[in-house]
Amino acid sequence: MNTIDTKSALDGFPSIQRLASSYPSLLSKEWDGALPVGIFMTLHAVRVAYEVRKGMQINGRSGLLQELFVMLTFSFGGAILTGLALGRPQAWLENNLTVPVYSLAYVLMSRMPGDMLYWALRQASPVSDVFLASVDGLIRGFGVTAAGVDMVRKGMAGQPIADSLVAWVFVGTVMGSGGGIIDDFLQISRSVWSFRTPDMLRTGLSLDIKLSFAATVGYIVSTHAWSFAERAPGFPLSSLLDSLLHAVPRITEQEAHLLSGLLCSAVLGTAAHAQAKAFAAAERNAQLVARAKKTDALLPDDASDSESDSDEDIEN
Repeated sequence: MNTIDTKSALDGFPSIQRLASSYPSLLSKEWDGALPVGIFMTLHAVRVAYEVRKGMQINGRSGLLQELFVMLTFSFGGAILTGLALGRPQAWLENNLTVPVYSLAYVLMSRMPGDMLYWALRQASPVSDVFLASVDGLIRGFGVTAAGVDMVRKGMAGQPIADSLVAWVFVGTVMGSGGGIIDDFLQISRSVWSFRTPDMLRTGLSLDIKLSFAATVGYIVSTHAWSFAERAPGFPLSSLLDSLLHAVPRITEQEAHLLSGLLCSAVLGTAAHAQAKAFAAAERNAQLVARAKKTDALLPDDASDSESDSDEDIEN
C-alpha cells in the first residue's frame, strides 16, 4: 500500500476522528448496575418489537409463539441468511442473552397488561418512531460494514471467498435487510404464511435493501478496501477500474463505520417520520372497518326485532 492510501480525507477533523474511534464502544455500552445488557441492543429489540406489533395490528393478530417467531426472524434475519450462505455459526446463538432480551421485549410489547408499552410509544409517535429508527440506523450502519464486509474480508482471510467482491457486497447488503427479505419470500408477517414471488422482484427493492447496498458499496469504495490489481488481477480493465476507485477520497475504516451509521440513521429516521403518519391513517381505517363489521354483525338481530314489532302492530 502506498503512502497516499495511509492518509484520510478527514485528517483535518479531529472531532470526527475521536467520535469514530469511540463509536464501537458506544454501541456496546451496557446499562449501569448489574444488568449486563447493551443499551443499543435493548433499544434495537424495542424497535423491532414495536414495528412487528404495528404490522400485526394492521394485518391481524396471531398467537404469541407465531408473533415471537416473526420478531426473532426480523431481528436476526441478516445473520441467519449470511450464516447459512457462508457456513458459519449463527451469531445470535453464541450469546446467552440475545434471544431472551429480544423475546422479553416482544412479550412486553404485545402482552403487557393494558398494552402499556405499545400504547406509550403510539402516544409519543412520531417522535418515538423517529428515535428508535435512528438508533436502528446507527446499529445497521456498523453491522453492514464491520459485521458484514469486514467479517468476510478479514474474518475469512485465507479462503477464496475473502477475495470475492460479490461476497462482500452480498453479505453487507443482506446483513442489513435479511429479515425483510425472508418476509418478502415467505410472508411470515401475515397470519397465514405463503411462499410466493417476492415483491422486490416484481415491484422493486425495498428501502432497507437499497440503503444496506449503498452503505456497503460506500464503505468498500471510501476505504479503498478493494483493489482489482491485488485481489482480481485478471479481471477485464482492472487497472482502469482501480484508477476510478482510487479517485475517491479515502477515509479510515473507523471513519467509514461512523459515516455509514450516520447515513443509515438519517435515512431511516426520515423514513420513519413519513411511515408513522401513514400508519396512523391505516390504524384509523382499520378501527373504522372493525367498528363497521361489529355494527353489521348486530344488524340482523335489530332487523328481526323490528320485523317482529311490525307483525305485532298489524295483528293488533
